[in-house]
Amino acid sequence: MAEPTIGLVGVGGYVPRYRLSGKALAQVWGGGASGERAVANYDEDALTMATEAALDAMAGRESSRVGACFFASTSAPYVEKSNATLLATVVDLPIAVLTADITGSLRSGTTALRLALDAVAAGSVREALVAAGDMRPVAPGGELEPLLGDGAGAAVVGGDGVIATFAGGFAVSHEFTDVWRNDGDRYVTALPDATFVKSYGLDRHIPEAITGLLERTGRKKEDIAKLVLYGPDARTHAALVRQLKFPDSAMPKESVIGRAGNTGTASCLLGLAAALEEARPHDQILVVSYGNGAEALLFEATDALASYRASRPVSQQLAAGRPLASYGKLLRFRRHVETEVIRAFSSVPTAVREERQNFRLYGQKCSDCGAVSYPRRHLCWKCSSTRLAEHKLGRRGRVFTFTKDHLVPSPDPPTVMVAADLEDGARFYAQLTDCDPGTVTFEMPVELTFRRIHEGEDYVNYFWKFRPASV
Repeated sequence: MAEPTIGLVGVGGYVPRYRLSGKALAQVWGGGASGERAVANYDEDALTMATEAALDAMAGRESSRVGACFFASTSAPYVEKSNATLLATVVDLPIAVLTADITGSLRSGTTALRLALDAVAAGSVREALVAAGDMRPVAPGGELEPLLGDGAGAAVVGGDGVIATFAGGFAVSHEFTDVWRNDGDRYVTALPDATFVKSYGLDRHIPEAITGLLERTGRKKEDIAKLVLYGPDARTHAALVRQLKFPDSAMPKESVIGRAGNTGTASCLLGLAAALEEARPHDQILVVSYGNGAEALLFEATDALASYRASRPVSQQLAAGRPLASYGKLLRFRRHVETEVIRAFSSVPTAVREERQNFRLYGQKCSDCGAVSYPRRHLCWKCSSTRLAEHKLGRRGRVFTFTKDHLVPSPDPPTVMVAADLEDGARFYAQLTDCDPGTVTFEMPVELTFRRIHEGEDYVNYFWKFRPASV
C-alpha cells in the first residue's frame, strides 16, 4: 500500500505596507545605508502579521479540517500567554485544536513547519496550520536598524489537494551565540564580529544542513529548481547563494530580503510562499533556515500548483510598498519617543462572552427577511423578527460613510472611522488603517484586517480594522 502524500495545501505571506529606505536612515544618522525594509504599522505586531498570512493560506479552505496550529516568533506580543491560541481563534479553527508557540530561535518557522508535517504524517491531525511572524525590536541608529524587516509567512499542511509534497528534512543544532535578546532587554543584540559569524556560523551550519538533506533524499544541487535561503542581510544572502553553487535558475527573480529585509522566523515561510508563485509543477524547492544551527526542508511541486493562486501574492505586496513619510513616524510607531497611549477600559469576561463576534467575526442573519446584523442583537433591525441565525461575516465591503477624528491620541493622526457595507449585507463600523486619510472616499473598496486597538488593563486588546482592499 502506497504511503499517503503529505505536503503543502496552502501558503500565504504578509509584507506590511510601509518601507524604510537606507536613504531615509542616512539623512538622519549619516552613513551609507542602502536598500529598504518593510516596517509594520503602529497597530501591528508579530501576531497580527502572522494572522494575515494565515488567513491568506486558509483562503477557501474548511477550517474544521485543521487539528493543529503552530505559531513561530522571537518577538511575540505575549511571553506568558498562548499567542497560537489567539491566532487559531481569529482564523476560526475548532476549539479542539492543538496549539503551540515555537520560539527562541530564528529557525523556529521551519521547525514549526516540520512539526506540522510530522503530525499530519503520523495521523495525529488531518491538517495543520503553521504561521510565523516577526517584528524584532532594534535600537534607533544601530547597526541592525537598516537590516531587520517585519513580515509573516504561513502554510497549511495536509494530504488533500497538495501543491508541494514534502520530500524530506535535515536539521543540525549548534550552540552558537551571534544574535540574542535577554529577558527584559528592549532591543536585539548582535555579535559585532560579522566575519566570525559568517565564517563559523553561516558558512558551516547552512552547508552542513544542505549536505545532510541531499544525502538523505538522494538529490543533487542540480536538481534544485528553487532555493529559499535565510540571510542576515541582502549582501550576505547574495554571497551565501554564490558560495553554495546552486544553479542560477534556482534564484528567485527578486529576493524577498532585498525588499522586505531580514524578517527573522518568518523569512523562510515568506520566501516559500514567494517561491511557489514562480515555481512550476515538479520543481524541487529547497528551504534552508538558520539559527543555532540550520534546518533544510525539501518540497516537490505537484500538478495542482498550476491551478493554485494565492489570494494576496507576495510579489504584489512587495511591489505595493509605500515609503514611510518620515523617520519621526517610526519613532512614534515603536515608542522610541514619548507618546500618549490609550489604556481604555477592558473586560476579560466581556471578551470571553463576545469571542465569536469580536474575534471569529460571526454576526446574525434573519431567517425571515435575510438581513444581516452586526453586532449581535435580539431583534432583526429590518423586520423585528426574533429568528436570528448565526452568520459568518465576509471581510470585504465598500465605505458607506466616514469621519476623521483629530482629538483621539494616535501615533499616526487623524484617526479615520469608517462605516462600510460588507458584501453579505452587514454594516460594520471600525477604524481605517494603512491609508492616507486624504484618499478616503465614499464607495471605496475596503477589507477587514486584524489589528491592535489599545492596551487597557495592561494587556493587548485586538479587534478588526478596515484597510484599502487589495487587488
